[in-house]
Amino acid sequence: MANIDAPASLYSPHVGRHVLVWLNEVRGASLARLETSGDEGSVQQVMKLWVRLSLLQTRRRPEIAVSSLLKHVLPVIGERPLNAVTRLQFNRLFNILIADGKKEEARRVFSLCKQFLGWAEMQGYLEHSPLGAMKKRDIAGRSTPPGNRTLSDAEVWVFWHGLDGWDLSEQCRWALRLCLLSARRPDEVVQARKEEFNLDSGIWRQGIRNKSQREHILPISPLMHTCIIALMRNSPETSPWLVPSPVTLSQPLSRGAITQALRRMNRADRGLGLEPFTTRDLRRSARSRLAALDTPNDVARKIMNHALEGIDRVYDTHSYLPQMQQALNALSDNIQQIVATSSYHQLSHRYQGEKLLLNERALLFMEP
Repeated sequence: MANIDAPASLYSPHVGRHVLVWLNEVRGASLARLETSGDEGSVQQVMKLWVRLSLLQTRRRPEIAVSSLLKHVLPVIGERPLNAVTRLQFNRLFNILIADGKKEEARRVFSLCKQFLGWAEMQGYLEHSPLGAMKKRDIAGRSTPPGNRTLSDAEVWVFWHGLDGWDLSEQCRWALRLCLLSARRPDEVVQARKEEFNLDSGIWRQGIRNKSQREHILPISPLMHTCIIALMRNSPETSPWLVPSPVTLSQPLSRGAITQALRRMNRADRGLGLEPFTTRDLRRSARSRLAALDTPNDVARKIMNHALEGIDRVYDTHSYLPQMQQALNALSDNIQQIVATSSYHQLSHRYQGEKLLLNERALLFMEP
């Protein structure tokens, strides 16, 4: 749940400043002021009330939703009377995004608009929501199914050693490895401050600096420790960041830098030679390996910083630190055993006994 008294600094750093200014104005305004602001009954006025009374109360990251509304909805229909806006006019907003190939954004904006209109109907600003009968699948068809790409043992070997054979900065090289070993998203790695890491106690205190904005503490495994030391060694003492920007040491590396680096490696004529994969696939690979290593689901969810299921999310307040340490150590040992193997030819691919065959793009040093 969003803290409506929280300063703008706690909101996502990946939205424009104008979003935070708008959101803070709504957050700080009295209900009476919002009810009399602008044209009475306009889309913008009622939407400000919805943000104040509903969105800020229920969303962990309300700024993400507000960013979409400020970009795609309010500039077009914000000044119109809410009760005069038709389903066709809302669909025109979604159709623009669909025509630009932004299907997921169109579905996101639709969901926000439907939620807003449902609230407005409940409050009495509308007799009936014009989007009440529509479902998300009506916007550009069904959503793209989630990915299922994971790296096999042989592919992990190629990924790990391929990083050494590619022209990358040490920051990108070790940050990508840390993403795999810690099951973290790339921005959670590149935006980490050195002060978050206590290498003596083996703890990474990430705080709420994550997608869910839940307090998160992660034990450090042996190979994670190796990556962190390598990153700190390549970060000047004057920089507070684990992975500082090479241009401005006072800022972290761009969250897209390691994602772009991996994309270039996948697309290059003499790249890794593997089926393309993303940083999200590294996180998925780590989660899948935890399952293969018999990690209990609750422990794996804690490592991923996913909420526990059902009533456990209310009553189970155990930190799971010892169990997470054991699981991450097992993952570290598993990856260490793979990368210590002399060749990927000795490792399994997708199925037991199947071998990885690199195509002509593979790096020369990976040839037998």
